[in-house]
Amino acid sequence: MLARPDYELCFEETAADEGLVAKARKRRRLESYYQDIVRRYISKKHGCVAVRELDFGGPKLDVVGFSPDNDEFHIVECKRTARPVGVGQAFGQILGYKAMIHDAGERFLDSFNRKLSQEEITKIRFWAHAVRFVEAGKIPVRFYVALLNEACEHPEILQLIKKDLKEVGIIRIDRYNHCKDYIRRFGTKDYEICQATTVEVPISMPIRNELKACLDHKKSNHGISLLAARLDRRIRRMKPKRTKCIRLGKYGLVYRASKNFVALYPRKNHLRLHIREKKGWKKHNIAKESQLRRLVPQIRKALERGLG
Repeated sequence: MLARPDYELCFEETAADEGLVAKARKRRRLESYYQDIVRRYISKKHGCVAVRELDFGGPKLDVVGFSPDNDEFHIVECKRTARPVGVGQAFGQILGYKAMIHDAGERFLDSFNRKLSQEEITKIRFWAHAVRFVEAGKIPVRFYVALLNEACEHPEILQLIKKDLKEVGIIRIDRYNHCKDYIRRFGTKDYEICQATTVEVPISMPIRNELKACLDHKKSNHGISLLAARLDRRIRRMKPKRTKCIRLGKYGLVYRASKNFVALYPRKNHLRLHIREKKGWKKHNIAKESQLRRLVPQIRKALERGLG
């Protein structure tokens, strides 16, 4: 057998060394490196204002972007692992994020707004959008998992996971550190498996004990209980230091400001609201969120008039 030229052996050794160096460099890269790549990607693709590592009282969200054009969030969980177990855990964390947002939706919105201020991102007036989400009682979100190219080399595993989490999208980070919205299957580009669907995450409305007692006494249904909690929260935020809340036994609550009053009497399928002004009482039955939104300015005006 003929001996191979020295330059060929040197070339192979150099190529092997470069491959090992590239793999070692990739292993050394922190997750924050990939978070930055993804943050820039969703900012450009979806017109988002985006931040990294959002903390609002639990595990930090890797990348959070908000698109003012579509009025929805884009939340991404980044993973460096290519192991199937690690990929499955990344998708599983999305369920945890949903629960966190449901449990502390307003804190999530406040934290995102504060993060924008800290990073001096002033392209939008986010607080105006946040108010609408709180009033609606839900936050629209698209969830994604960002995976390295190696983790996407087994599309059958991703397909299996997506059967249970169809709404979660996939962002593939290729070997050149570019984000792609497709993976390759049998030589073709599969965009469908990477698509994310908007999920309306409801915000839980904690009900104060005084109000809960009234709702339980009248056996109010779940929808009316949530409506009462929203109304109670809005009234107490108007002038919290000077508006007093007085309980009327098990029947209702009165919000008092000087000589003006707003009385809330829960019923099984609606709320009975009495607003006292200079000319007497105005009575309203509320069963829908739209009715509540129309009455909030009238309630605020009545109570502020009483503060003189």
